Amino acid sequence: MKPQRAVLAGVVVLGLVGLGLAARNDVVEGDASFASLGVPTMPFVPTGSFITSSWFCGGVPAGEGGVGGDVVIANPSDTPKQGRITVMSSAEGVGAVSRPITIDARSVSSIDLRTLQSDAAFLSALVEIEGGGGFVEQIARHPAGDSVSACANAASSNWWFADGFSLDDSIEQLVVTNPYPDAAIVDIGFVTKDGERNPSRLQGFPIPGRSVRVVELGARDEALIAARIETTRGRVVVARAQHYLGGGRLGYSLTLGTPSLADQYYFADGDNSAEVAEQYQVFNASDQEVTVDVRFLGTAPSEAFLNDTQLSVPAGRVVTFDTSTVDALPEGRHGVVFSTFSTRSIVVERVITRPAGSSVATSVVMGAPPGLANTRWSMAIGTDEALDEALVVLNADSLATTVQVSTLGPGGLVPVPGLEALPLAAGGVITVPLTDPSVFGTALVITSEQRLFVERSLGRGADRSGRSGSFALSG
Repeated sequence: MKPQRAVLAGVVVLGLVGLGLAARNDVVEGDASFASLGVPTMPFVPTGSFITSSWFCGGVPAGEGGVGGDVVIANPSDTPKQGRITVMSSAEGVGAVSRPITIDARSVSSIDLRTLQSDAAFLSALVEIEGGGGFVEQIARHPAGDSVSACANAASSNWWFADGFSLDDSIEQLVVTNPYPDAAIVDIGFVTKDGERNPSRLQGFPIPGRSVRVVELGARDEALIAARIETTRGRVVVARAQHYLGGGRLGYSLTLGTPSLADQYYFADGDNSAEVAEQYQVFNASDQEVTVDVRFLGTAPSEAFLNDTQLSVPAGRVVTFDTSTVDALPEGRHGVVFSTFSTRSIVVERVITRPAGSSVATSVVMGAPPGLANTRWSMAIGTDEALDEALVVLNADSLATTVQVSTLGPGGLVPVPGLEALPLAAGGVITVPLTDPSVFGTALVITSEQRLFVERSLGRGADRSGRSGSFALSG
């Protein structure tokens, strides 16, 4: 892959899509309605008044062999929240189980899904919070490493993944959840280095109401498997479970897909360091070839580093961008932005493999669209142990700022000692340690006067070396 002079030069300017509520002075009677979140996007913390806010979790492994998973609910408000959790199973003929829940004010509640359902390969959950005001994430536990991901704001009729991998018997599974009573029908296709495939067995694939189905794509010994899921009836939630067993990757990853295409994706936690392998899979899901500009952020300028990579991605295909091919890329952490003039056309995921003790650990993260850039980021799942470089923060704006990290305490948000005002240059990247005992086992909020992107680099579970990457929740 050969870097070229970019067509676009200068500073990348972010466009933030604002979400607002229209107000009216006159009173109009009508039926009660639930929150409408507009075009589906990556998970975020919605604001405003709600009858009920719903969070759709992608699913966790639940079979034998030390696997499991928790749903973690944070309530940052000063009043208790009532709600309901519905747990759905991949076991055929097993119905969903629903239970009321209470989340105390300014607290975090963790629910082991196996205490509500059992005897299934995967379980997923729908969390409904009366009046909104909370946020929900999940952690999948696996002997090959734990994996954290946010839960979705809504089900969708479309889902995409840019990365997939089955070399050396590595296992890729799509975890498809139908949270509604009526059956859904999905069409599933995927792309390998040889082109697009649409197996007949995956067309018109039924997902019974309030259930989970685990889909094996059947693409063996492939270094690249991008996927497209489209419903012809109903809406679903789709996550991808990956157990890496070789081919340069090791570990476990379970993450949501993206429910919409975009023309720009941001990443905070790039890493050009010794023994670190950093790749990006760029999937053009449109029917026209696109040109994608790649720009590194937070790197020191130099005459040798041109910072002007450009990719041509054919229609319906995937291009792998390996940062080791970039001439004179400065060492250390960096952000990256992928941009194209072709509206809603691409999906980008980062695959990063870092040393983990005497081995390595692979983590895959979906890029964040520009509309998620925010002055506030939240996370229900943090750390139970002291971690250096646990957060990676990218300044999305052209003004320098400071960053504050706070815990959710009984009296509200409490700044973490030493993390009250961390300097962050315009367009810069910093790493943040989470070593103070006050941060252990609690929700965290990261704030700034400028818009940020915030990624986590958390531990992979007890007695496991290495890190697992994930975005925090915008808002």
